[in-house]
Amino acid sequence: MDAYNYQQLSQLIGEAVQVSDQQGNQVSLKIIEVNKGQLDGEQWEAFSVIYTSDEAMNISQGTYRFSHQAFGQIDLFLSPNSAVEFETIVTRSRAQEAQAGSQA
Repeated sequence: MDAYNYQQLSQLIGEAVQVSDQQGNQVSLKIIEVNKGQLDGEQWEAFSVIYTSDEAMNISQGTYRFSHQAFGQIDLFLSPNSAVEFETIVTRSRAQEAQAGSQA
C-alpha cells in the first residue's frame, strides 16, 4: 500500500486504473481527483481518490483489486457516488507507515 499514496496518485490524474472483482470481471476507471482528507497531518495520512467511467456502470460498493504500473496491485474498498463516479478513501497512521518502511 506504500505506493498507493496521495503524492503518487496526484501524479496519475487522467490515467486509467484497472479494477477487478473476485469473479474476474474487469473495468477501466480514470482518476479524476485526488483530495486530502480532514485528518491529514503529522499523525495521519488521509485522502480520497475519485474515479470516473465513460459509461454508466452498475458497480456496488465493496472491495476490489486496483492495478496500475505506478502502484502495482492493491485491494481497496470502492463506493459508487453515481453510475459514472466512484471513490476510495484512505486513512492510515503515519506511525504505522514509518514502522513498515523501517522493516523493509
